This record gives sequence, structure tokens and C-alpha cells, in this order.
Amino acid sequence: MTPPRRSRIYVSSQNVPNRWLAVNLSVLFPGLGQIYSGAAWKGGLFAIAAACLLLYATWSIFDAEGDTVFGLWSIALMISLYLFNVFDTHRNTDDSQKPNNPSKKPLQDPWYAVFLSQILPGLGQLYLQKTIIGGLFLMGWIAIALLAKDYSRLLPLPPIIWAIACRHAYHVPDQPRASSGQVIGAITLGILLIRLSFGYIPTWIDHSVEQFIVPSDSMLPTLQRNDRMFVSRGQDYSPQSSDLIVFRAPEAALTETEDTAKSDAFFVKRIIATPGQTVQVTQGQVLINQRPLTEPYVRQAALYEWGPETIPPGDYFVLGDNRNQSSDSHIWGFLPKSNVVGKAYKIYWPPERVRSLEEGEG
Repeated sequence: MTPPRRSRIYVSSQNVPNRWLAVNLSVLFPGLGQIYSGAAWKGGLFAIAAACLLLYATWSIFDAEGDTVFGLWSIALMISLYLFNVFDTHRNTDDSQKPNNPSKKPLQDPWYAVFLSQILPGLGQLYLQKTIIGGLFLMGWIAIALLAKDYSRLLPLPPIIWAIACRHAYHVPDQPRASSGQVIGAITLGILLIRLSFGYIPTWIDHSVEQFIVPSDSMLPTLQRNDRMFVSRGQDYSPQSSDLIVFRAPEAALTETEDTAKSDAFFVKRIIATPGQTVQVTQGQVLINQRPLTEPYVRQAALYEWGPETIPPGDYFVLGDNRNQSSDSHIWGFLPKSNVVGKAYKIYWPPERVRSLEEGEG
């Protein structure tokens, strides 16, 4: 019995790659399309280069020792590599030997529809002239994505819609199939996992790292006004002497005049004494348990007298490095640990100020 003609349209042998399937793989991650097309060495180089750039960019931006500027350049280079990888896959995947039916006009390639849906949900359906469902995918995805910015519980929905749109574009009725269902299933899963990961990156950053802008000159010379810092957040963080910390201003500090009169104001100061220690400021010198504290970071010696007092449990004594121009514990008292946001560990901007704030670095 002779099989239907349509079964010969865009049905490839195992030895003939499909160009748009290869492109879809490269859109997922650089190098996958070249590996599928038979250029394993080139695909491996693309994949290794992309992974290295991604890791280096992450380290450069968020690690205390990394250079933020190099990290941003790495991201730009990675984007360029990604785009070149996609174009290279399309240009160099030879599917000219695919059997076709010359007696009929070729139908739309479902893998091209999947590629369009990877760009934006619904574009693949619009290409296949499924206007209503394509419009619903596109408008629904846009609406949910906008809502997800304010409601974190909705974050999984945009990637799910994206993956469903890609799978649906492949399975639109009356379209030929370029390969088995396992391939589109794997690609759909990859789309879902990758977009879920990228969708949760901002949330992960917000839970792990706080961005803070220095509001005053109270920490000169260590910090300058408008320096942008990363602050590590962690419930198990226990402040140590000399740590630079960001904290919510206690009520007693809100009556002061250090560029803040708001209930949600944040300060940045240095830990000088921890619970149980006795602290005194006298004749320009800080004494901890009656021993002088070495402070190479101070701009000038304090011109005031304070203490001696013992730090109560759960409280800290904090001072600004610009001792005589700082609203700190010598004015408004001890800082409760519950007010501490985290430890400032890096100036990430402006470029000329990028440096570590870890102990021994500044």
C-alpha cells in the first residue's frame, strides 16, 4: 500500500539534519545546534565559551574580588557569542538533501514555528495563520509577565505559557512532523527550565544580595556619597568587629539629621563593639575592654568623649569612619541586631570605585 504523499513532506532521514530544529537547539544553549548538525567540535567550543563567560560574569559582578566592569563586558561578549551561534547554526546546517514533494507547495516547517515561539509566545501560531490562538498566547503571556513583577507567586506562569506555546506551535493540526515527539518534548522541557531559572534570578538576587546607595559622607574615606554597594543578606549572619553593615535606622536615630527623617531609612556604619564588650571613646581613641582599637580606616580622631559602657546582649556599638560627621551609636545609642540588614562587601559602581569591602581590603 502506497503511503500518503503528505508523509514525505519535511520528513528527514536520520542522516539529514533539520535546519530549524538545529536553530531551536542553539537558541536553548550555544553549541547544541552545531552538535546536532554534526559539527561537534565547533558546538563544544561554543558551549564551553558560553559557560565560561556566564560563570566569569557572575563572579565578576557579585564576588567581592570581582571587577563589575569586566563582568558587564563579559555579558556583552556572551550576548554577541549567543547571537553569532544562532546565525552560524542556521548558515551552516545543510538540509538541502531532505526529501520533499515537488508536486505540492511545501507546507510551513513546524520547527520554524517553534523558533518564532521561542522569541515570543504566539508568534509561531501567527506564522501558521492561527491568529486567535496566537493572539491569546501573546497577550496572555504579556499580561501574566507584567503581573508577575508585583506578585512573585506568578513567576512560574510566564515560562509555562512560553513552553506550552512552543509545543503547541509544533503540534498545530495539518502540519508535518520533522522528528519524533521526544525531541519537541525535550526542547519544551529545556525552554521551561531555562526560562524558569532566568525568571527567578532577580528573586534569588533580592533574597541573597541587597543593593544600597551610600546616602552621606559619614563613612569617608572608606565610602563616598553615592557609592553603590552589594550587601550580603543572611539570617544567620553574626556581625563581627570592623564589619561594614547596613541597617534600618533605630527610632532614636530618626530624630537626627543625617539625610534621613523617614521610618524606612537605612544607615551604613562599622561594627566597633559586639555584645559583652566594654567600649569607651576618649582622647580620640576607641578602647575595647580598656585596650586601644587599631583603626586605619578612620578619617580623623573623634573629638568627643563617650562611655565606658558594656554592650547589652543582642546589641552592637557602631560608628562612622568619618567620626565627627556621623550620626551613630555615640549619639543615639546601641544598635539592635534585629535592625541589621547585612554586611556590605563590595562597591560595585561607579567603575573607578569598584573594590572589595571585606576585612583587610578597605
